[in-house]
Amino acid sequence: MALLRRLLKGTQDFIQRAQRGPYGEASRMLYQFKTPEDLDQWTAFSDSEVGGQSTAALQAAEEPPGTATLTGVFSTEVGEGAHERLRRSGYAGITTKPSQDGPLDLEDFDALVFRQAGDLVRGDGRQYIASIRCENWLVDTRSFDVWQAFLFARKGEWTEVEVPMHRFLLTWKGKVVEEVVELNAKRITSLGISLAGGEQLQSQGPFNLGIEWIEARNTRIYTGPEGRE
Repeated sequence: MALLRRLLKGTQDFIQRAQRGPYGEASRMLYQFKTPEDLDQWTAFSDSEVGGQSTAALQAAEEPPGTATLTGVFSTEVGEGAHERLRRSGYAGITTKPSQDGPLDLEDFDALVFRQAGDLVRGDGRQYIASIRCENWLVDTRSFDVWQAFLFARKGEWTEVEVPMHRFLLTWKGKVVEEVVELNAKRITSLGISLAGGEQLQSQGPFNLGIEWIEARNTRIYTGPEGRE
Protein backbone atom coordinates (compact mmCIF):
# COMPACT_ATOMS: atom_id res chain seq x y z
CA MET A 1 0.00 0.00 0.00
CA ALA A 2 2.81 2.41 0.86
CA LEU A 3 4.39 1.91 -2.57
CA LEU A 4 1.03 2.42 -4.29
CA ARG A 5 0.46 5.68 -2.39
CA ARG A 6 3.89 6.92 -3.43
CA LEU A 7 3.26 6.08 -7.07
CA LEU A 8 -0.09 7.88 -6.94
CA LYS A 9 1.46 10.92 -5.24
CA GLY A 10 4.26 10.96 -7.82
CA THR A 11 1.73 10.91 -10.67
CA GLN A 12 -0.25 13.76 -9.10
CA ASP A 13 2.94 15.80 -8.63
CA PHE A 14 3.89 15.23 -12.27
CA ILE A 15 0.48 16.40 -13.50
CA GLN A 16 0.56 19.49 -11.27
CA ARG A 17 4.08 20.36 -12.41
CA ALA A 18 3.04 20.05 -16.06
CA GLN A 19 0.09 22.37 -15.43
CA ARG A 20 2.35 24.97 -13.80
CA GLY A 21 4.61 25.25 -16.83
CA PRO A 22 8.36 24.87 -17.32
CA TYR A 23 9.32 27.20 -14.45
CA GLY A 24 6.76 26.07 -11.89
CA GLU A 25 5.16 28.36 -9.31
CA ALA A 26 6.41 31.89 -8.71
CA SER A 27 5.86 31.69 -4.95
CA ARG A 28 4.08 29.66 -2.32
CA MET A 29 3.08 30.73 1.18
CA LEU A 30 4.36 28.05 3.53
CA TYR A 31 3.60 29.34 7.01
CA GLN A 32 1.78 32.28 8.55
CA PHE A 33 1.54 33.24 12.20
CA LYS A 34 -1.95 34.75 12.41
CA THR A 35 -3.97 32.21 14.40
CA PRO A 36 -3.55 29.69 17.21
CA GLU A 37 -3.80 26.97 14.55
CA ASP A 38 -0.88 28.56 12.67
CA LEU A 39 1.27 28.60 15.80
CA ASP A 40 0.28 25.03 16.66
CA GLN A 41 2.17 23.85 13.58
CA TRP A 42 5.40 24.67 15.44
CA THR A 43 7.12 23.39 18.54
CA ALA A 44 9.80 25.12 20.62
CA PHE A 45 13.03 23.48 21.71
CA SER A 46 16.07 24.41 23.78
CA ASP A 47 19.00 22.91 25.64
CA SER A 48 16.81 22.77 28.76
CA GLU A 49 15.70 19.37 27.45
CA VAL A 50 19.18 18.00 28.24
CA GLY A 51 19.97 20.06 31.33
CA GLY A 52 20.88 23.44 29.87
CA GLN A 53 19.33 26.73 30.94
CA SER A 54 18.20 28.28 27.65
CA THR A 55 14.46 28.66 27.00
CA ALA A 56 12.31 29.27 23.92
CA ALA A 57 8.63 29.91 23.20
CA LEU A 58 6.51 30.95 20.21
CA GLN A 59 3.57 33.19 21.06
CA ALA A 60 1.15 35.53 19.34
CA ALA A 61 2.22 39.16 19.30
CA GLU A 62 -0.09 42.00 20.31
CA GLU A 63 1.52 44.38 17.82
CA PRO A 64 1.44 44.22 14.92
CA PRO A 65 -1.56 41.87 14.71
CA GLY A 66 -1.16 38.68 12.72
CA THR A 67 2.42 38.14 13.81
CA ALA A 68 4.22 36.06 16.42
CA THR A 69 7.38 36.33 18.47
CA LEU A 70 10.09 33.78 19.16
CA THR A 71 11.19 34.66 22.67
CA GLY A 72 13.32 33.17 25.38
CA VAL A 73 16.65 33.29 27.13
CA PHE A 74 20.00 32.25 25.69
CA SER A 75 22.42 30.67 28.14
CA THR A 76 25.57 28.58 27.88
CA GLU A 77 25.31 27.51 31.52
CA VAL A 78 24.86 23.85 32.39
CA GLY A 79 22.29 23.04 35.07
CA GLU A 80 22.77 20.72 38.03
CA GLY A 81 20.51 18.05 36.51
CA ALA A 82 22.34 18.00 33.18
CA HIS A 83 23.39 14.78 31.49
CA GLU A 84 26.85 13.72 32.59
CA ARG A 85 28.15 14.02 29.01
CA LEU A 86 26.88 17.59 28.60
CA ARG A 87 29.89 19.90 28.75
CA ARG A 88 28.42 23.00 27.08
CA SER A 89 25.01 24.24 26.02
CA GLY A 90 23.46 27.19 24.26
CA TYR A 91 20.71 26.54 21.74
CA ALA A 92 17.04 27.49 21.41
CA GLY A 93 14.50 27.81 18.65
CA ILE A 94 11.39 26.47 16.94
CA THR A 95 10.73 23.78 14.35
CA THR A 96 7.67 22.64 12.44
CA LYS A 97 5.79 19.57 13.59
CA PRO A 98 5.42 16.57 11.23
CA SER A 99 2.70 17.28 8.68
CA GLN A 100 -0.13 14.86 7.97
CA ASP A 101 0.22 15.88 4.32
CA GLY A 102 3.73 14.46 4.17
CA PRO A 103 6.97 16.18 3.11
CA LEU A 104 7.02 19.56 1.38
CA ASP A 105 7.95 19.57 -2.29
CA LEU A 106 9.90 22.80 -2.89
CA GLU A 107 11.78 21.67 -5.97
CA ASP A 108 10.35 24.57 -8.03
CA PHE A 109 11.84 27.21 -5.75
CA ASP A 110 15.31 28.64 -5.30
CA ALA A 111 14.83 30.73 -2.16
CA LEU A 112 13.03 30.92 1.18
CA VAL A 113 11.79 34.32 2.34
CA PHE A 114 11.23 35.19 6.00
CA ARG A 115 9.16 38.24 6.91
CA GLN A 116 10.63 39.17 10.27
CA ALA A 117 11.86 41.87 12.61
CA GLY A 118 14.96 41.40 14.69
CA ASP A 119 14.86 41.93 18.42
CA LEU A 120 11.71 43.98 18.71
CA VAL A 121 12.02 44.34 22.48
CA ARG A 122 15.79 44.51 22.92
CA GLY A 123 18.10 45.60 20.11
CA ASP A 124 20.91 43.25 21.10
CA GLY A 125 22.09 42.40 17.58
CA ARG A 126 21.54 38.65 17.77
CA GLN A 127 22.05 36.28 14.83
CA TYR A 128 19.56 33.59 13.84
CA ILE A 129 19.69 30.48 11.69
CA ALA A 130 17.15 29.00 9.27
CA SER A 131 17.14 25.20 9.15
CA ILE A 132 15.83 22.65 6.66
CA ARG A 133 15.52 18.96 7.43
CA CYS A 134 14.67 16.55 4.63
CA GLU A 135 14.42 12.86 4.00
CA ASN A 136 17.74 11.17 3.45
CA TRP A 137 18.42 10.29 -0.19
CA LEU A 138 19.10 6.68 0.85
CA VAL A 139 16.65 6.08 3.70
CA ASP A 140 13.25 7.63 4.43
CA THR A 141 13.98 8.12 8.10
CA ARG A 142 14.79 11.10 10.34
CA SER A 143 18.51 11.75 10.49
CA PHE A 144 20.86 14.23 12.11
CA ASP A 145 21.46 15.85 8.69
CA VAL A 146 20.24 19.47 8.74
CA TRP A 147 20.84 22.20 6.16
CA GLN A 148 21.38 25.61 7.77
CA ALA A 149 21.86 29.23 6.68
CA PHE A 150 22.21 32.51 8.56
CA LEU A 151 19.23 34.85 8.87
CA PHE A 152 20.02 38.55 9.00
CA ALA A 153 17.31 40.89 10.28
CA ARG A 154 17.48 44.61 10.96
CA LYS A 155 16.91 45.60 14.57
CA GLY A 156 13.31 46.55 15.25
CA GLU A 157 12.42 46.83 11.55
CA TRP A 158 10.17 44.52 9.54
CA THR A 159 12.00 43.21 6.48
CA GLU A 160 11.79 40.37 3.98
CA VAL A 161 14.91 38.26 4.41
CA GLU A 162 15.54 36.20 1.29
CA VAL A 163 17.77 33.16 1.72
CA PRO A 164 18.80 31.40 -1.53
CA MET A 165 18.57 27.63 -1.28
CA HIS A 166 22.20 27.28 -2.32
CA ARG A 167 23.26 29.08 0.87
CA PHE A 168 21.99 26.25 3.05
CA LEU A 169 24.97 24.16 4.15
CA LEU A 170 24.70 20.58 5.31
CA THR A 171 25.47 20.16 9.01
CA TRP A 172 25.65 17.11 11.24
CA LYS A 173 25.07 17.62 14.95
CA GLY A 174 25.82 21.31 14.56
CA LYS A 175 29.02 20.98 12.49
CA VAL A 176 29.31 21.83 8.80
CA VAL A 177 29.91 18.79 6.59
CA GLU A 178 32.73 19.44 4.11
CA GLU A 179 31.42 16.96 1.55
CA VAL A 180 29.03 18.48 -1.00
CA VAL A 181 25.62 16.83 -0.62
CA GLU A 182 22.55 17.93 -2.58
CA LEU A 183 19.56 19.06 -0.53
CA ASN A 184 16.51 16.92 -1.30
CA ALA A 185 14.14 19.86 -1.90
CA LYS A 186 11.39 17.51 -3.04
CA ARG A 187 11.12 15.80 0.37
CA ILE A 188 11.46 18.49 3.05
CA THR A 189 10.19 17.25 6.40
CA SER A 190 10.63 20.34 8.58
CA LEU A 191 11.72 23.98 8.73
CA GLY A 192 13.17 25.70 11.75
CA ILE A 193 14.46 28.98 13.16
CA SER A 194 16.97 29.12 15.99
CA LEU A 195 19.60 31.27 17.60
CA ALA A 196 23.07 30.89 16.14
CA GLY A 197 24.80 29.07 19.00
CA GLY A 198 28.13 29.79 20.60
CA GLU A 199 29.41 32.51 22.90
CA GLN A 200 31.35 33.98 19.98
CA LEU A 201 28.07 34.86 18.24
CA GLN A 202 25.68 35.47 21.12
CA SER A 203 25.63 37.25 24.45
CA GLN A 204 23.70 35.51 27.20
CA GLY A 205 20.30 36.89 28.07
CA PRO A 206 16.79 37.44 26.59
CA PHE A 207 16.08 37.33 22.87
CA ASN A 208 13.05 38.27 20.79
CA LEU A 209 12.38 37.78 17.07
CA GLY A 210 9.19 38.88 15.33
CA ILE A 211 7.84 36.62 12.55
CA GLU A 212 4.95 37.26 10.14
CA TRP A 213 5.28 34.60 7.42
CA ILE A 214 7.59 32.23 5.56
CA GLU A 215 7.35 31.88 1.80
CA ALA A 216 9.06 29.77 -0.88
CA ARG A 217 10.00 31.81 -3.92
CA ASN A 218 11.10 31.15 -7.50
CA THR A 219 13.22 34.23 -8.16
CA ARG A 220 13.47 33.44 -11.89
CA ILE A 221 9.82 34.38 -12.45
CA TYR A 222 8.70 36.11 -9.23
CA THR A 223 7.37 39.62 -9.92
CA GLY A 224 5.76 40.52 -6.60
CA PRO A 225 3.05 39.48 -4.12
CA GLU A 226 -0.33 38.64 -5.59
CA GLY A 227 -3.38 38.52 -3.36
CA ARG A 228 -1.43 38.19 -0.12
CA GLU A 229 -3.56 39.06 2.87
